[in-house]
Amino acid sequence: MAEIEPYVEAGFDEVALMEIGGDAQDDFIGWAEREPLPALRSL
Repeated sequence: MAEIEPYVEAGFDEVALMEIGGDAQDDFIGWAEREPLPALRSL
């Protein structure tokens, strides 16, 4: 997650992932569990 690394290096330790819209919440959560969350945890 190259976009996030500068913030990690600057000392940030929290990231907010947001999805706006009621019907896509389940899809968003599934995507987040598969893709960005594992990558973020490895930082």
